[in-house]
Amino acid sequence: MTDSGELESISRSLDLCSDRLGDIVPPVYRRFFELDSSAASLMEYSDEHMRGRMFASVLELFLSDDPLQADGFLSWELENHVSAYAVSTAMYESLFTAFIQVVRETLDDSWCADFESAWTSRIARIMAEVRRRD
Repeated sequence: MTDSGELESISRSLDLCSDRLGDIVPPVYRRFFELDSSAASLMEYSDEHMRGRMFASVLELFLSDDPLQADGFLSWELENHVSAYAVSTAMYESLFTAFIQVVRETLDDSWCADFESAWTSRIARIMAEVRRRD
């Protein structure tokens, strides 16, 4: 699958998820905190606005290649959040796992091989960069 096909599949799956679920943010955070209690503790005092901004940044990672460039958002994110907030590699993994699980479960029988391939590839690519800087 090409990068543009990957981005298209992720975008399409998110549109379908939004049509069925509405606001995906609360269920993703609930799942994230279930998967990683240390992340729940770290974000205990975060407000809805801050979580929304963080969620928008994650969406950007999933829907555009720009943040993955050497000087892109992901580089800044890793330097800032790892040093300032002690965010761990495991927290990124948990967040991305929560994201894909919620989308997959919401789509249920509409989830397809293209979606699985696109999400798996994108998450692997992001996590390779996260691990490289770890």
